Amino acid sequence: MRFDLEHRPAYALAVVHIDPGETVVAEGGAMVSMSTNVKMETSAGKKGDGLLGGLMKGLKRMVAGESFFQNRFTAEGAPGEVTFAPTHQGDIEVYELKGNTMYLQSTAFVCSADTVEIDAKWGGSRTFFGGEGLVMLKAHGTGPIAFNSFGGIKEVDIDGTFIVDTGHIVAFEETVNFKVSRFGGGWKAFIFGGEGLVCTFSGTGKVWLQTRNANAFGQLLGQKLPPRRG
Repeated sequence: MRFDLEHRPAYALAVVHIDPGETVVAEGGAMVSMSTNVKMETSAGKKGDGLLGGLMKGLKRMVAGESFFQNRFTAEGAPGEVTFAPTHQGDIEVYELKGNTMYLQSTAFVCSADTVEIDAKWGGSRTFFGGEGLVMLKAHGTGPIAFNSFGGIKEVDIDGTFIVDTGHIVAFEETVNFKVSRFGGGWKAFIFGGEGLVCTFSGTGKVWLQTRNANAFGQLLGQKLPPRRG
């Protein structure tokens, strides 16, 4: 399986090349195009999960902001190609899991090899205040995974501590921890300075940032919309 990324960073597209019998799993609605010999199946879980297992996986993804069902694309008889794109404009990054775990903001998952498990991870109050709605996506296993951002993606290698605005976090490896707090200027800076909550990452590992803040953009866009009538 090979991932090629095109039209980066503003309108990124993931082109996935799969060998006969290989399967790539994607978020519902992410497929743009596919070869005629590629078969698509829609399910809540993998084969072998059983009805209850698939139901629970689908419900967990819904809680994390993803779709209940996932689409599975398998090349039959010959190599195939499937292209995927996220809903909003922005970049896509590919990461190779090697038996380890990474965490993604909700809605960041685009597609992955079927050897990668996507689950919802309860994060407690720190993810609630960090803007991730109490849960994150947990990706673990072996194989490539593609995830998207709002705007461009910047990869940061951390060895020690590093501070990031919560609205700019896309993903991070499990080897780093984070703690959410107010911006260092105190309550005055929090209320009047335009800076909100930040995450202090610690440890050694990678963190991926997005160059735009989706929440801030939504607030700005909302101010420009005409008032609702009736």
